[in-house]
This record gives sequence, C-alpha cells and structure tokens, in this order.
Amino acid sequence: MHYSRLLSITGVALTGGSLLLPFVTFPSQGDVNGIDGDAWPILILLGPVLLLAVLGDRREGLRTPAAIISILLSCAAVIFAVAKLIDAARAADEAGGSVGLGSWAILIAAVVTVGASLTTLSRRVG
Repeated sequence: MHYSRLLSITGVALTGGSLLLPFVTFPSQGDVNGIDGDAWPILILLGPVLLLAVLGDRREGLRTPAAIISILLSCAAVIFAVAKLIDAARAADEAGGSVGLGSWAILIAAVVTVGASLTTLSRRVG
C-alpha cells in the first residue's frame, strides 16, 4: 500500500480516537470529550479522505483530481480543528477550567492527514 494512503488512514483513525479524549476540563462539570463538545463533524470532512485512501489501486498514490479533493477536505478539517481548539480555550478560560489533550490531538491528527494528502502528489514517495 502506498505510504500516503497508510498515513491518511492513520490520520483519520487518530482523529476519530481523539474525539474520545477530554477537550475541556471544568472544575464543576468535569471532562467534556470531543463528541459532547461537538467536534464530531470533522469526521464528515475526513470521511471522503478515508474513502479515497481505501479505494482504487492502493499501490499508487491518488490521481491528481482525487488528491486535490483530499487536500482541500483535509485543510478544511485543520481549520475546523483550530476553531474547536479556540472554542475549548475560550470555554476553559471563562469557567476556570483547562484545555484537554483531545483538543490538541485532533489538530495534530488533522495536520497528519493534510501531510498524507500532500505526499500523495509525490511520485518519489512509495
């Protein structure tokens, strides 16, 4: 399997896993994970990226049109992850809580997916 496809699958899996981690910890309410914090729509953006990584000739990278779609969706996921990180930081600041690991993990996983989408354009990788 092409490295970019494996990296895309890993990035999407890490994004899904990070939704289970605490995004914000409040002193009175406790932990709020990504699902309760409404970060799950990121999987709607990354679902097609996963689908493109799994379908087709898996020994090669994506063709240019599919790669561009994958890059655009991954970049939109990064923007969404940044927005959720800012949202978590504001909520923690207002309530005297702290930003959890999930907010950072979802951003890192989305960036990994962007990197995977970009490496699929290189014919030297693989």
